[in-house]
Amino acid sequence: MQMKVAKEQVKVKIKTESTILNGTVYTMVNGRLSDYITSHVGKFIPVTDAEVYHLDREGKKIKGNGVKRDIVFINVEKIEMIEYL
Repeated sequence: MQMKVAKEQVKVKIKTESTILNGTVYTMVNGRLSDYITSHVGKFIPVTDAEVYHLDREGKKIKGNGVKRDIVFINVEKIEMIEYL
């Protein structure tokens, strides 16, 4: 017997030291994004339908870059900022 856990798609913007990602994470239905992130400390989270932008040393997007990826795994400890889109 297979049990499925209901998940909710959440569009997010994530900033790390070297990148900005726009994509989708899957949280528990009616769950808080902050709870999802803190429950994954020391782990990687999947971000699907991701647009990845590399940053220069000043933290600005490098012109002409931006890569689409089906899935990217982000180390939670490297996240500097995360917000809903």
